[in-house]
Amino acid sequence: MEKALKKYGWIFVLPTLIAFTIGFIVPFFEGLYLSFCKFTTVGNAKFIGFGNYVSALTDAQFLRSAGFTIAVTVVNILAINILAFALAMALTQKLKGTNFFRTVFFMPNLIGGIVLGYIWQILINGVLSIAVQPLLKLNGTAGY
Repeated sequence: MEKALKKYGWIFVLPTLIAFTIGFIVPFFEGLYLSFCKFTTVGNAKFIGFGNYVSALTDAQFLRSAGFTIAVTVVNILAINILAFALAMALTQKLKGTNFFRTVFFMPNLIGGIVLGYIWQILINGVLSIAVQPLLKLNGTAGY
């Protein structure tokens, strides 16, 4: 069995590898190449080297926008992680109301399963019982 896996294992990986190459690798390198080109459409791309990068890094508006984006990203990451850590610490302490807030935070994880249970209950008890009734009458059984 191990010999077969070693010999033919690449066949199982091949579809995913092809999809990854077509969907990610090729567009990534095409975009990288186009970043070094001047073009109006992809078909008429003309290689200009680092010209696009030089013009972007010397543009004051680009630098201001990039700085603002970096600042917002750093502040959001720090704020979210600090808030999440503080909330986790508060919910692990023995404080009044902690169980209520644990329930509130955990409830979204439960709702999907509850809804799915109700859907199956409706399908099995509602729809299927109506569909099975004629068959039960043919067999002479009482039904539901």
